[in-house]
Amino acid sequence: MTLREAILALGNANLTEVNDWYPWHVNPSFLPTGIALPRGNAYAQNVALKLQLSNLYATADDRIKQEITEYYIVKWGGIKRNTRENIRIYALDTPESLIARGFRGIASWSKALCIRYPNEYAIYDARVAVSLNCLQITGPVNLPMKFPLLPGQNKLISLGSRMILRYASVRGWAIAREKDFYREYNEVLSSSAQFLGTNLYTLEMLLFAKAPELLQEAFPDEEF
Repeated sequence: MTLREAILALGNANLTEVNDWYPWHVNPSFLPTGIALPRGNAYAQNVALKLQLSNLYATADDRIKQEITEYYIVKWGGIKRNTRENIRIYALDTPESLIARGFRGIASWSKALCIRYPNEYAIYDARVAVSLNCLQITGPVNLPMKFPLLPGQNKLISLGSRMILRYASVRGWAIAREKDFYREYNEVLSSSAQFLGTNLYTLEMLLFAKAPELLQEAFPDEEF
């Protein structure tokens, strides 16, 4: 099995018209001006937010682009340790320049790329990293490759990251190359989304949401 096949299997098992596996509602308290959330579940609200922010960004000046980017990284994403200069870079640098940063700041800059081009660039964060690695265990995937594990704000995800690291190390997994892994992740997610008839961001949201469940499947004898 390949990683793409594992992602396709996950999508086929979970994607529906409502996608109620995504439970995180958008906090209406901090919405930027011009954003109107629809009625519906958390998935629908988050997709609407993403697409509306993308539309706002496309016609904004540099100041507003930085405000939109800061909102999505700090208020929506909960990543508070970013300097003003980092926000400026994430808001205004080219996608190529941001991707070239590799692991550094990826949970932030991938969010910035996502709201610029939601159908082209997916978010990469601690939960997505856990899911990508767990899918290679449960597949099992031939020739597995360890995607970089990131610090997380969730104790379960942090514990799972350590378990994956040990598992991959003992079994001699190849290690994803710092300058290439995001493009590889983005490409496999994009091709999977096209095959499933869904959106890139929907598959990323699915990976994010299913991380605890996939951890339990990958390590069934562990207590979480």
